[in-house]
Amino acid sequence: MKIVLIGGTGRIGSKTAARLRDEGHDVLAAAPKTGVNTITNRT
Repeated sequence: MKIVLIGGTGRIGSKTAARLRDEGHDVLAAAPKTGVNTITNRT
């Protein structure tokens, strides 16, 4: 399953993303660091 994880590069999000990847999911870690702004909805 393809999953977009908001905050996926933070302390908890990076651990969550790793667990999801271990379970076979395709994870996109969305965060300001990766160019995703959830406030203005711009990439």
